[in-house]
Amino acid sequence: MFTAVAGNFRITYVLFFGMVAALLYSRPLFSGYNTRYAFLILLVASVLGMEIVAGSIFLLPALFIFSLIFYILLGIKDYLFIKRSRLYFVSALLLFYSIFIIFFLASKSELFFLKYLLVALSSFLLFKEWLSIIGSFHFPPKESIAALVSAFLTSQLLWVVALLPIGFISASNFLLIFVFTLASLLFHYFSGSLSGKAALQHILFFLFLSALIFGSSSWSF
Repeated sequence: MFTAVAGNFRITYVLFFGMVAALLYSRPLFSGYNTRYAFLILLVASVLGMEIVAGSIFLLPALFIFSLIFYILLGIKDYLFIKRSRLYFVSALLLFYSIFIIFFLASKSELFFLKYLLVALSSFLLFKEWLSIIGSFHFPPKESIAALVSAFLTSQLLWVVALLPIGFISASNFLLIFVFTLASLLFHYFSGSLSGKAALQHILFFLFLSALIFGSSSWSF
């Protein structure tokens, strides 16, 4: 990633970064859990994110976060971690947060629908891949439907939040809380531990944190 930053994100340096990252990720070719969707999303998000924050105080934190996600995914793929589903969940949340920040920081007047569809697609792939890891008994059609519904809800909420006059941090925090709550409900559902009480607790948790986020946000009409 330092190479892409040092090269001012020229296409040659970006391609070199992508090739090196793919080489590190693909060795060995057939081992461990499959996290290719998260890896591909990370490649795109890291380049776009680093280009947006280049020259700002967020450069080093962004570099650290993207590097952390990369090494977590490597560890999951190569069986270096025991709690693989939990660590994938952490990396997926960090990716979601990065994607949301990139979306809200990017210019809304240029290719808005393309960016919106890319976020929706990334949401679907991350949800689907995570569900395939946590499932004790895999049922791909059911996982795909759950991921599709989750991505649809996330994208619809993204559209609504994009219209609100709040800062990008507050908007990203709100969507992250929504994704976290939704993913937690999915985990309980697929593990057979979802109950009415648990669902109510998740809803109250989401509403409480949402109120805190909106209450502390600077509304600029």
